[in-house]
Amino acid sequence: MSTSEENPLWVDWKKRAEIDYIPLFISLWLALNAWMRDGYPEEHDDRGRLNILKMGGNPLSDRFAELINANDSSGSRFRGSFGALHRALQNANIRYDKEQWKDEIISFESCPIDWAQPELDSVLKEGNQRDKIQIDENLWIDNNSQFVFAAYVEIVYQIRCALFHGQLAPNTDNERVIRHLYITFSMIMEHV
Repeated sequence: MSTSEENPLWVDWKKRAEIDYIPLFISLWLALNAWMRDGYPEEHDDRGRLNILKMGGNPLSDRFAELINANDSSGSRFRGSFGALHRALQNANIRYDKEQWKDEIISFESCPIDWAQPELDSVLKEGNQRDKIQIDENLWIDNNSQFVFAAYVEIVYQIRCALFHGQLAPNTDNERVIRHLYITFSMIMEHV
């Protein structure tokens, strides 16, 4: 076996085989942005389009509800990545860029469902609470899929902003967030 002094040859090849989810996420965001521009031409900015999208009654919110509630392999895969996204957000410690929330971590535990309101909401539930969807053995969310979808869309947008504005370091924790955002987001965008 041939090796260099710094790294064995297989290390370099293995690194080349790793998927970089950042450009994939960016491309998927651009697809969403174009889709929203076509679907909501009366709105002239991203925030207005996102607020309409978060209200539901569109193919993306419908697909989200279908996936989060599905009892098949797609539902299991989606909930698995959703749970992994939740944990990745907690570990990455990415903060909101809005002055009133600068001490808050972007997460499903503290999310601005309505950007104009000063409150942050949680879509998380405890195992002993009613009206919940079980994501995995330690994670439950509110069973109002529209409410959870609105939080999810806001998180996608907040991470997109942090990434596009140069606030996210390309470290392992942040890359894990991007990976699980991409996986869940691509499943939602699959049929549009």
